[in-house]
Amino acid sequence: MLSGTRNAGDWEAWIGFFLDGVVSAAIQAEHTVVELATLIAHDRRRLLASPTAGAIAYRLFESLPVMPRFTVDQVKRRLDTSYPTANAAVKSLADLGIVQEMSGQRKNRNYGYMAYIELLSR
Repeated sequence: MLSGTRNAGDWEAWIGFFLDGVVSAAIQAEHTVVELATLIAHDRRRLLASPTAGAIAYRLFESLPVMPRFTVDQVKRRLDTSYPTANAAVKSLADLGIVQEMSGQRKNRNYGYMAYIELLSR
C-alpha cells in the first residue's frame, strides 16, 4: 500500500488500509477492556465473599490494576501500613488465587496479578 502511494499517488487505498488497522485495534482494545472489567468484578466478588480477607486486602486488590506486580514492601508503602499487615493482605489474595508468587524465593518475594497481566499481554 505504501509503495502504491509513493509510486502512483494512491492515497485513498493507503488511508483505507490504515483506517482498517485502526478499527481492528479499537475492536480488540474494546474486547480487552471488557475482559479486564469482567475479571476484576469476578475477583472482587470472590474477595468480598472471603471471611478471612480484611480491609487492607481489599485496598490492595483495588490497587492491583495500577500495580499488577509488587512486593510486600511496596504494598506496605503504598497502603501506608505495617509489614505484617501488608504481608497478611498479600497472603489473603494469594490464598484466593487472585495473585501468585512469581520469584520462587523465600525472601523478597515478587507477586503478580497474573490473570490481569496475561490479558494485557495479548
